[in-house]
Amino acid sequence: MQYLTQENTDDLNFIRQVLGKSGFPKIQNIIRLHSGSRSLAYYADDYIVRFPKAEIIWQTMKREKNIIDMVYPHLAPAFANKIHKIDLIECEYPFSVSKRFYGKICDGRPKSEYATLYQNLTSRQQVKLARDLALFFNLMHKIDYKNLNIPEPNEAIDNWDITLKNDFNFEKVQNSLLAYDIDLNKYKVRYPNMTIALCHNDLSGSNILLNPEKQDVLSGIIDFGNTVVMPKHEDFFPLYKISRKLAVDTLIEYNKITSSPIELKQIDFMVLSYIGYGLAQSKDGSSPYFLKLLQPFLEE
Repeated sequence: MQYLTQENTDDLNFIRQVLGKSGFPKIQNIIRLHSGSRSLAYYADDYIVRFPKAEIIWQTMKREKNIIDMVYPHLAPAFANKIHKIDLIECEYPFSVSKRFYGKICDGRPKSEYATLYQNLTSRQQVKLARDLALFFNLMHKIDYKNLNIPEPNEAIDNWDITLKNDFNFEKVQNSLLAYDIDLNKYKVRYPNMTIALCHNDLSGSNILLNPEKQDVLSGIIDFGNTVVMPKHEDFFPLYKISRKLAVDTLIEYNKITSSPIELKQIDFMVLSYIGYGLAQSKDGSSPYFLKLLQPFLEE
């Protein structure tokens, strides 16, 4: 097997030929999409095709498909038309194919054809989104993962609990936050909920698709490549990248339906530790990325 290179990435005729040789239906329209460093993505009529950039990424795609096929029955019918199911085509240039979801990401990019802002949703849409995400988390966390034989990751998986890093120094992190009048000790929980569960682990703005024209604003949940068994409270961390309000609202709704509630302080402690660690690592104790995450706490 081969993998796309920079030379053929923008050659849409070449991509069309690759799809045709694989037995893919004849494509009328093909559009190159903005994508990350791991794969190259295209709209192909009503489908999305993604070409991995390397063998290890292809193996990760195989893991993702395996996981989606296992968890999908547990998420349906509530999310039957909103889970990003994929098929894999092994050919000269392997790729994944999935039904095209008509939605926009909400990762903080300016409003555009491909992106929307959480802050621009109506209050009713924000409430509905929080309830849907809470239900999604609850269904994921209730899955008996021990009987699913979840495959081990092919690559390093994000771990949002920065306190587990060997070089984590609470005093340094605490001092970096005290510079902004935030006392990390106030967020410590005496009896944290450390329940282990199957977690999506990457429900950030790039993996939540929204249709701001509809009251039922959530149109898709994608990218199960980072799914892993871990303490379930960590699943809420990526929502902070979108909005702390969304994370808090989702947790409130989650605690209404779960038999194992989580204190908000526990998640705030994890996020603030992450922020404080990042600030401590920066040369001048500041960083636009970490300060943006910190801003909602400063506004309390």
